[in-house]
Amino acid sequence: MMKIIRVEAIPFYIPFDPELTLKFAYRVSEAAEHVLVRVHTDEGIIGISEAPARPQIYGETQPSIVAAIEKYLAPSLLGSDPFDLEKIHAMMDRLPHNLTAKSSLDIAIHDILGKVLHIPLFKLFGSGSGKPIPLSWMVGIREKEEMVRECERFLSMGIKAFKLKIGLNPKEDVENFKAIRKRLGDEVLLYVDGNQAYPPKVAVKVIRELEPYGLAWVEEPCPVWDHKGRVELAQSISVPILGDESCFTPRDVFRELELGAIGMVLIKVARTGFYKTRKIIHMCQEKNIPCMVGSQGDSSIGAAASAHVASSFKNILFPAECSYHLRMKGELLKTPLSLSKGTLEVPKAPGLGIEIEESKLGEFRQ
Repeated sequence: MMKIIRVEAIPFYIPFDPELTLKFAYRVSEAAEHVLVRVHTDEGIIGISEAPARPQIYGETQPSIVAAIEKYLAPSLLGSDPFDLEKIHAMMDRLPHNLTAKSSLDIAIHDILGKVLHIPLFKLFGSGSGKPIPLSWMVGIREKEEMVRECERFLSMGIKAFKLKIGLNPKEDVENFKAIRKRLGDEVLLYVDGNQAYPPKVAVKVIRELEPYGLAWVEEPCPVWDHKGRVELAQSISVPILGDESCFTPRDVFRELELGAIGMVLIKVARTGFYKTRKIIHMCQEKNIPCMVGSQGDSSIGAAASAHVASSFKNILFPAECSYHLRMKGELLKTPLSLSKGTLEVPKAPGLGIEIEESKLGEFRQ
């Protein structure tokens, strides 16, 4: 029986292109401050992943992720068979919260499984093709013309779906959306993300103003704790609500679907790993709810993990947000992910299909 014998948690920092910093309703993101995770086995097979720190969302910081892994999670996994996923998750879930820390271990363990079986993970998940996935690009809150130019820049690369951040000024949100729609045309898919910034009544007003301009859906426009307000909002607009901050775990997704507060679910592999991601996707399949693959600010490591999911399931119907790494001024992979005409090639080598370039890790590790 193969055994887990060692776990590494290595902090790293990769700055963004200054022109592509990302302004949300509640913060500005200027760099990837993540943790590279490596799980070693007694047979010399090593699984890799990353854990992105999101203090304002999950309460996890770079130091807290390292501490959770080194002091609590890794010791519980030593000696475990990587194939024993039920036992591994039962042990990890004894530590509450710490979503990305636990998910990073799950992803690295799945990387091991793919390597042992000599297949890429998309095949392990049930897809024989691993076809390229169309991408979406996330646009932060900026001056109107800056947002338009950013969209045009990535449209020229073949990307035809854009998430526009909103939530600071209702009037400007509407004007920005209209300007981008006018410049990019009707064939481009546009949706917005409020990051819970607006009260339900304000959200209704903004969304109704955007609907005539081809708004595809809206992501978390109002606080997730306001269950009544969110259900009333869902019943008051003609486009679906995409659940993100309300959908951290499979239980969260079950609750939201029962409430009728969402019509779509955003999958973030960095917070649910592969084990719980599949639970969410299969739950949504049974309820005929479409899913979309999002980004937790992933570098190309996380983008590769998400790409395997995006190419594998029949109810993932939309372009994936596996493009976040394109705003980073640095790369940890020996071979960067391949992009062509707005699509991302899913790695075909066993497991995640990626390798870390040690010299690059030395440059960006903290």
